[in-house]
Amino acid sequence: MVIVTVGGESYYINRRLKELWDNIKDGKLKKLDEDRVYVVDGRERTGKSVFALQQAAYIDPTLINDMSRITFTVEDTIDAIRKTDSNDKETKAIIFDEAFRGLSSKSAISKTNKELIQALMEMGQKNLVLFLVSPSFFYLELYAAVIRSHGLFHIIKEKGSGKRSFRAFSYRKKGILYRRGIKKGWSYNINTRFRDWYFNKYPGGKNFEIKYKAKKSRSLMGTETIKKELGSEEKRELRRGIVKKAMEIGYGDKKKLIAELFGVDVRTIQDDFKKISSNTPEIIPKTPINDDNEEGNL
Repeated sequence: MVIVTVGGESYYINRRLKELWDNIKDGKLKKLDEDRVYVVDGRERTGKSVFALQQAAYIDPTLINDMSRITFTVEDTIDAIRKTDSNDKETKAIIFDEAFRGLSSKSAISKTNKELIQALMEMGQKNLVLFLVSPSFFYLELYAAVIRSHGLFHIIKEKGSGKRSFRAFSYRKKGILYRRGIKKGWSYNINTRFRDWYFNKYPGGKNFEIKYKAKKSRSLMGTETIKKELGSEEKRELRRGIVKKAMEIGYGDKKKLIAELFGVDVRTIQDDFKKISSNTPEIIPKTPINDDNEEGNL
């Protein structure tokens, strides 16, 4: 692994991945007149979004200051794709987090799904890098999972130690994996030696982490499913989780920013700080591996 610095924050990245990204960043993808689509999957709370953020931010450091290109809905993803272009000096990246909500292979293909597929077909003309983050590769529709994407990163978190690692599957191997998995119960039984540990560290530092988590929470609270399934108390606890994190990392002076991100009055956030400070119970969700060049290109 090697150390990279993005937005003033340093973190480790796999050496082979860095070489891969170095070949497409800084406008090189525009010169190739190509694009890239990668799928990042893993169970809930494994850190797959952080992994995608680390890779995308290294390719495109401007992502840290442009939250519009970190999306959580199909509509916002389409909008970001259509409004973004790489140029000769900058390769632009987009992250579609929770992509399964828009590209689920178990649901009928809606008008929005068709629009996104069309946007993916058009994306090559813009020379972008798109990361699709999903709980499972097998949730994705065939076009996005097999035909359009260039590689798959499967994220794993060890139960005891909590260590996180990724397994990378090339274009060819993920195609085999998808065909077998659909038939045999979503199994990841294809061998790959392209794997490594990574650390759960946000590029851009703590300020970016707060903004990202706040946007993600707001997105979740804004969906129809969440509106139906979560009561007002549960929504409040999601917000307080962000507030508690802000207190832990010394960002207690960011009440106005947090209020704006959640669309609530700043006095509401002040009350959250007081309750957490007084120990009010909170419901808060709780050596490199072998790496060689045999596994094909991503």
